[in-house]
Amino acid sequence: MNGDARTFWRTMRLALLAGAASSLTACADLPKLEPGANAQVDPRSPAAAQVNEALKHPGPWPTFAGIPPIPDDVRNSAQWRAAIEDQEAEGLYASRAAAADTWSLTATEAFEANARAEANPLGLHAPTDAEMAESEAYARALRKRATPPPSPR
Repeated sequence: MNGDARTFWRTMRLALLAGAASSLTACADLPKLEPGANAQVDPRSPAAAQVNEALKHPGPWPTFAGIPPIPDDVRNSAQWRAAIEDQEAEGLYASRAAAADTWSLTATEAFEANARAEANPLGLHAPTDAEMAESEAYARALRKRATPPPSPR
């Protein structure tokens, strides 16, 4: 059994090495990837001479040393983490507030009394039966006491 496993892995190594070698030889035949190397320049263009000169003598390739320093107003990783945690907390709060069963219809009498008090600060209300009877009695007494004006004739 051990002999079979060793043979298998030797064969696999050889296959991987052969694949890598063929990939490298295929890459060696590729043309140099210079920007604009195969570009056709219109000779009638006013910039044709400058373009041809730039193609013949390209400038230096950029290096990692040419990367500018990080500006001062960019968040660091701790500030990003805090901002993300704040946003996730707000999202959790919003989803909990909008979830099912987050409100109920209990204590509606107290809510109604409070709403009526806010809507009617003067305490105005429709008259009760006792108040209506009292008003009618007062009106009857006034009518009884009233004397009609003298007749003009």
